[in-house]
Amino acid sequence: MVAHSLAAKLVGTVLGNYRLEQLLEQAKAGPVFLARGQDNAPSLLRFIGMPSIESRSGPMSQAQMIFLGRCQQEAMQLASLQHPHILPVLDYGNYQGIPYLVYPHVPMTAVRTLGAQHGPADLNTVGRCLRHIASALEFAHARAILHRNLSTSCIFLLSDQQAVVAEFGLLRLLEMSRQAETSPESGNRQQQYEGSSESSAPEQLLGKPVDVYTDIYALGAVLYRLLSGHAPFVGKTREEVARQHLYAEVPPISLRRPGLPAELDQIVRKAMAKEPAQRFRHAVEIVEAYYRIVDPQNVERAILSTTGATPSVHPSAPLPAPSRPRSEPVASPAAGSLPLRGPVPQHGTARDARMSRRRLFTLVGAGGGTVIAASVIAAILLNHHASPATAGSSQPVVAAKATTTGGAATQPTATTVAQTQPAPTKSAGNVLARVTDVPVNSAKKFTIANQTNPGLLIHLSDNNFVAFDSTCTHAGCSVDYSAQSQALICPCHGAMFDPAKNAAVLHGPATTPLTPIKIAVNADGTITAS
Repeated sequence: MVAHSLAAKLVGTVLGNYRLEQLLEQAKAGPVFLARGQDNAPSLLRFIGMPSIESRSGPMSQAQMIFLGRCQQEAMQLASLQHPHILPVLDYGNYQGIPYLVYPHVPMTAVRTLGAQHGPADLNTVGRCLRHIASALEFAHARAILHRNLSTSCIFLLSDQQAVVAEFGLLRLLEMSRQAETSPESGNRQQQYEGSSESSAPEQLLGKPVDVYTDIYALGAVLYRLLSGHAPFVGKTREEVARQHLYAEVPPISLRRPGLPAELDQIVRKAMAKEPAQRFRHAVEIVEAYYRIVDPQNVERAILSTTGATPSVHPSAPLPAPSRPRSEPVASPAAGSLPLRGPVPQHGTARDARMSRRRLFTLVGAGGGTVIAASVIAAILLNHHASPATAGSSQPVVAAKATTTGGAATQPTATTVAQTQPAPTKSAGNVLARVTDVPVNSAKKFTIANQTNPGLLIHLSDNNFVAFDSTCTHAGCSVDYSAQSQALICPCHGAMFDPAKNAAVLHGPATTPLTPIKIAVNADGTITAS
């Protein structure tokens, strides 16, 4: 994709205290980079929009000044959310008039990814995760901050099984960015809702005002997926799913997971009522209702844990205070205005405590751009950047795996995979890249003769290389590799594929794996289409 190539060229750029080291994801909101601060600690830097490659000259327009001022206010509020179950904003600023947020970088896995890989969890595990999520919402709501886009792709599990909610306020910033980009000729035309189709509340889809009840609806959808392993509504298009959120009854959980208490359906249906006033008033009420069904003896303990009277997490040490934003003057907050007062779960060294906004999709079912989401625990340090796509062509027949040791590549062992699509024209022995061009947990695109969609060469976290035709087997869109979720994701309908398992389907609507491409990792460090 053009945007991905442009964003990749920003690698190496210095933004105040941060140097962009690797493009992790080209998310809908904007590109997400692995960055390093002056203390050499890794962070996730998410743009809200797409910055240009060349520096812009000349003064900002009044509209830009107003937009950046509003973004600064929003970012200051988000940075105040210091809670054990909220991924914090460490810093913020703007580059060439494009705002960005900085998050800690820590090992974590998205709940959606975990759910796709392992199925729904037991009721006790679901209850613990529900408590953590509800606790984060209660804390934010008490400070008049909404999430607006809660889903299992922005809820992560840390290595100690504590859940962390990411991307608070990100959809709000994206909406502000879209409004700022709207041309005068478009007038007051309503913008399309761009949030998660998994948990879109009816009022959001209709363009009505949102409030706490909107987050309650999303929490109900999250609970449904935690219990069943599936989103409450599914369809081939976003529009089809949206119509169900607006008009359809929530399907019984027992259709997806028989044997659960029937009363759990009542909780989800109340949380996801079409009329906001018919929903629960507070997230803790969902926790209370859940525990009265699955663990009546611990209802009071669950309530206290959720409301914060008895914290469920006792981190060993606080995160370091965020550095003062270094950016263009408009978006820079006053010095010392954003101290990090609250502790955050920490793992290993103080540097590792900077929680990673990795969008791993796991337990329940992401960029950021990103504020960070959850999946199976994957602690991978990303130290290099993904190179722009280069030309090449190949023929999908076999997915070949090869390992590297100390930078020296060995001959790959090919694993045969069923071919599911017609093979593109092949150029035998075409060099796709060098081993050093593709860092661990990243991907590089290459052209495939006689077709529009490129191939994807992926360096897996276990040091193996695989390649696939990026054409989604559901709708023909070109999938992208997400370093945060370590999955191949279709931007059209959200289908997910696991590159480590021959591009097997992790999440529909696709039902067929991607087409593998045979490659060879040679002794001289080149990777060729064989």
